[in-house]
Amino acid sequence: MNGLNLGERFIRWAARDDSIYSVIQIGSRVRGEGEPGAADDYSDWDFQVISSAPDSLERRELYCDELDEPLAFAVRGGRLGTAKKVTALFAEGELDIVIIPLAQFHEVRKQVSAGTHPGVPPIMKALEDLSSVLLGGYQILKGTPEVDALFHFVATEIPPPRLSDAAIRQIGEGFICDYVSTAHKIARGEFLAAQRWLHHHLAETNFSLAHELRRRANLPSFPDARRVETLFDETARSALEIRAIPTSDSLGAALQKSRESCITLMRALVGDTWAWPSLPSSLSGK
Repeated sequence: MNGLNLGERFIRWAARDDSIYSVIQIGSRVRGEGEPGAADDYSDWDFQVISSAPDSLERRELYCDELDEPLAFAVRGGRLGTAKKVTALFAEGELDIVIIPLAQFHEVRKQVSAGTHPGVPPIMKALEDLSSVLLGGYQILKGTPEVDALFHFVATEIPPPRLSDAAIRQIGEGFICDYVSTAHKIARGEFLAAQRWLHHHLAETNFSLAHELRRRANLPSFPDARRVETLFDETARSALEIRAIPTSDSLGAALQKSRESCITLMRALVGDTWAWPSLPSSLSGK
């Protein structure tokens, strides 16, 4: 292995592979020591790869030949429209690669060069998603002037997607619906389903609202509840916690805490333009 770590070996492989048009490193390993979300001993290696042979990067055998035998290998949906994400787990760490087909890159670049991208919703969505990824930093390790120009444009000119007040109010309405559904599950004794609903819907909503609140305050924040323990103060972190075992009392207490957190976040975001309704007992599970 010549003493190279997993990321270095992948970069060396990509540099000599003619089908790999460009390699852009993203994620924690491009952040400086001490910066929010900087790499630690558990960090993976994140890359965006533009390839003229994207299907080849989805083959497990290729990684066996070039790197090592993966302990686990998964191909799943990624960002940038039809792009896919490969996750390869090795004994020494994890490699995450978002695969961008070269033809797709050229189409996006053409639309951006012509200034027609705002009128093409799928391309604008892809650019906004990419912007949110690049917000944490990026480094082009293999590229061309066209790649440099597009990524610089996205990083400096395309704002990451944000939630409007109207969207936040709609999220709040959805929370109410999920709250009632969870309360009904608890009332009928579907404790595991209620536990899942708490985490899958209610907690996710509060995480999203807290993330938006910090972004509006220009504070460091990451989606998907990442780095909450290190970036949020004790009060904000505690409000997002869910501690519930599958019993009526425990789930009920967690449900009410989740509701209170949602109300607090909604008030901070949209003020008195949204309010929790007075629910009849038939809808609250009581």
